[in-house]
Parts: sequence; C-alpha cells; structure tokens
Amino acid sequence: MKRFILIVLACILALSLVSCGNNDEIDVGEGLKLAGNQAGNKAVEYSFTYPEEWELCRNDGVIELQFDCDDSAMTAKYATIAILSFDLADATQSAKGYWEGYEKDVQGIYSDYKLLDTEEYNEDGKKLDDSPALKQKYVGTINGVEYLNEQVICCRYGSVYLITLSVPNEFADKVNGAIDTVIKNFKFA
Repeated sequence: MKRFILIVLACILALSLVSCGNNDEIDVGEGLKLAGNQAGNKAVEYSFTYPEEWELCRNDGVIELQFDCDDSAMTAKYATIAILSFDLADATQSAKGYWEGYEKDVQGIYSDYKLLDTEEYNEDGKKLDDSPALKQKYVGTINGVEYLNEQVICCRYGSVYLITLSVPNEFADKVNGAIDTVIKNFKFA
C-alpha cells in the first residue's frame, strides 16, 4: 500500500513539474502591458504585449489600442493598433496571396495610396510567433489627412491574422516601434 501511495505521489509531482514548465507565457517587461488570451480575453487565441502609453479601447473579438499623438490639441489625434482575425475562404492561402487580393481594397479606401516597404517574416527567429507572415508599410490619404500604415498579415490554420498600425503621418515618429513591440512578444494560444 505504501508503495502505491509513493507511486501516486511521484506521478502527481511529475505532472505538477511539467505544468510549471510552460514556456508559452509572455514575460511582461517594464513599461509594457499584456493583452489577449493570457490577459483573460477568451474571445481571442493569441496574446501580446504593448507599450504602457497606449490605451486598450476595444477588447472583444478585435483588440484595439489607441495612442493620443497630440494631447494638447482640442480634438484627439489618435494612432491605433488593431488586431483581428477571421476565417479564410481558402484555408491554404498564404500571407502574400492574401495581400495580393487585399491590396485592391486598401487602394479603394485611400487616395494617393503608395506601398513603401514589404518585409517577409519567414525565417527562424523572425516569424509571428511560430508562423510566417508578411509586413506591409504604406501611406494613403483619407479626408485630406495622410496616414502611415504598417500591417502584419499572417495566415495560419485557415485563418488570417491582421495586426495594423495606422497613424496620421505627421505623428509617425511618436509611435515608431510600437507595432514591433506587439509583434516581438506575440504568442498564439
């Protein structure tokens, strides 16, 4: 009987040690906040950190962060980072293939649209968590205001994940690196 109890206790100890060794938790560093699944939002299947100066303003199936670029102005001038996902019609579609179709929609939204840069995240150490992705940087005008956009597209298991920074171009320097903070610690659940 003692031997059976010792075996059960050893199994419980081994299981508890395995569950404590979860490497998928995000280390929230100084000056950062946690959002997503690990922060209690069960409507999404990812987590990430973001700069503490940003405000979480939507936290349902879409997560949206805002940063007031000019708090001295009479009206707020926000930069936003939105993270959303949805199912793809073609579960085998790549991020590059998704962008080829989606770029036409972007061109319809912005006048004076111009693609500035494309960066592929497909090498070890440079992916969105464990998945290849594509980062597009573009500018365009809406209602006389030129916006800088940085968008990361990741197609994974039949879903597309879009991480989009949008900022009035005149304030781009104030949010430089914010989307990189989100991407660096982005983890799928």
